[in-house]
Amino acid sequence: MEGYRDQETDTRPRAEVTLRDGQRLQVAVVHRRRDHVGAWWYEVEIEIPDCDERGRNGAALTSRVIAFSAPYPLVQPLPDEDYSRLDPPPAHERRRWRIYDAPRTSPADYYIHRDDCAQCLGDRLLSDTEALQELADPENAEPCPVCRPDTVLRHVS
Repeated sequence: MEGYRDQETDTRPRAEVTLRDGQRLQVAVVHRRRDHVGAWWYEVEIEIPDCDERGRNGAALTSRVIAFSAPYPLVQPLPDEDYSRLDPPPAHERRRWRIYDAPRTSPADYYIHRDDCAQCLGDRLLSDTEALQELADPENAEPCPVCRPDTVLRHVS
């Protein structure tokens, strides 16, 4: 139907959600995560019909995407759907550090920054392992004195 996403070309995995009144809906799964006790939470979207009154020819059928999160078992995975591609990479593969040129006053060539450090203008991301390798040689890189990534990296094994 015009105005709707084509489910044939939407590559996101589908799941089934049970609403409070017992209705069951198929939704697109955007992301999933485990909480601190190991339960799965799903971030999902459903597309519903809507009316667009802004057109010159009167009302037109369009759609609206509603996004929400719900836990398993309210969200039931469907057989033959691959949800693993939604999972975050293992901790040692996550890129959460940035590397950027150190100021001229530093003996090191680079500073290693936290991903959200306002002092870093670079966009090259590093994993924990890569950041530790860079910091292993103090002439090569040192931790940013503002965001202090070393306070986290010292606990990484």
